[in-house]
Amino acid sequence: MTDLEKEVHTEAVADANISADVISSHSEEKVYSDSNSEDYDMAFKFLKENEEQDLKLKHQELPKSVLRKLDLVILPLLCAIYFFQFLDKTLLNYAASMGIKANLVGNQYANLSTIFYASYIFGEPFVAYFLQRFPLSKTLGVFIVLWGIVVACHAATKTYAGLMIVRTLLGLFEASSAVALIIISGMYYTKPQQVARMGYWSVMSGSATIVGGLLSFGFQHVHTTRFVSWQILFLFMGIITAFFGIFVAFYLPDNVTSAWFLTDEEKILVLENIRANQTGTKTTKFKKEQLFELLFKDKLTWPFFILTITSQIVTGAIGTFSVTITLSFGFDNYESALLQLPVGALIIIIIIIATQLVSRYGHITYIATSMFIPTIIGAIVLLSTDLKRQKVGNLLAMYLLYSGSCVITLIYAWIGANTAGTSKRFFRSAMTMIAFSIASIIGPQLFQAYSYPAYHPAKITILVTQVACVPLTLLVGYICKKENEKRDQEQEAEPSNYEFLDLTDIQNRNFRYSY
Repeated sequence: MTDLEKEVHTEAVADANISADVISSHSEEKVYSDSNSEDYDMAFKFLKENEEQDLKLKHQELPKSVLRKLDLVILPLLCAIYFFQFLDKTLLNYAASMGIKANLVGNQYANLSTIFYASYIFGEPFVAYFLQRFPLSKTLGVFIVLWGIVVACHAATKTYAGLMIVRTLLGLFEASSAVALIIISGMYYTKPQQVARMGYWSVMSGSATIVGGLLSFGFQHVHTTRFVSWQILFLFMGIITAFFGIFVAFYLPDNVTSAWFLTDEEKILVLENIRANQTGTKTTKFKKEQLFELLFKDKLTWPFFILTITSQIVTGAIGTFSVTITLSFGFDNYESALLQLPVGALIIIIIIIATQLVSRYGHITYIATSMFIPTIIGAIVLLSTDLKRQKVGNLLAMYLLYSGSCVITLIYAWIGANTAGTSKRFFRSAMTMIAFSIASIIGPQLFQAYSYPAYHPAKITILVTQVACVPLTLLVGYICKKENEKRDQEQEAEPSNYEFLDLTDIQNRNFRYSY
């Protein structure tokens, strides 16, 4: 046996021992006697209290009527939350054509985007902890109200320093959104259903892009003696967002077991439906050992992290500079705002097609890999064509960049499907958003003032990173495949309701990874 084989064998034995220890410590007798322990999933106690009814419903499929209820209550809320967070953070992009740059010099505009994501990174671990430790909907609602207030406060800023302050606060509070949405999606839907629903709420980025372009175009025609057009836009959206946050706090359930729109029987059916995920719903106890496992024992942690950064540098670039890039092609302010509308439609089409394919057929590795090809082509075209003489061709090439950008939706779904253990799920989602934020910091900084208007360094970086994403994505899929093959050779005991014991994907040897 080679040294590498010995190492793999030792690790497998260690993992199996962990699993055996956990399962043996949760024997049938102890599981039921400790049903009030916050070590376990919230669903565990509920199923124990309704054990007789659960046994009757155990093998029933989720009725379409119950799935429709979830889609009518939960899904619209998830869509609205993602819509507001995406629109509110990208208002800065639209304000570029509305005069916000008038008092900014050099790289100050790019710095406004950078500070947003820097504070996003700083806030993410704290936000993840609060969302797990306290009632999810109430905590998320408070964060939404706070970021709405901060958006409105943009209207009162007249200096670079003031803008830096509000962008910092906005990053802190918006750090809550994507983490919460990934967790909530996993609470109510199976893995294939999650991918489809994540696609639905992720396309709100496209809808927000369309609405943002229309708002920018409309508010450019609004003039007052006290506020300029971009300040009115921020004030308008901030007030709406704050009121929406209050609605979320009272309307969104904290968990399946507290879903006000479901009967007890329907709650059991939903829990039985998601049992196959083996990721549970939520516990309120923070477990340091799950965080340690995430950072130091999980083979997928750092490949996912690097893939997210590498794939989303293009998002950071075009998310802040798409209007500026369009202006560099020779379009005026009004045209540049309106030309963001096709971007929104394109994002919607790409995300819906990709997520529906994965939901129906699986093969997330290959589908994600294929999405980088159009972006690579677009970057090559942007590097090889004249800016002003071929402005339509350049515009179409810029639109192609959004294909690789949209891979983040599949990454959301991939980490949601491949992570078990509440603390581990919250913090893996947080790490994903930290990686996304790092990419979003790098992206705008590629557009340095000295390289205007061609921005060749930025376009070269986009091309190189998108090419690198192809082998990275295939590596993640390969790791998942090999781990499943190893577990297929093992046999593990299954204590009652082990899916809701808050075991991690490494502890639970019956867990299988999606690839």
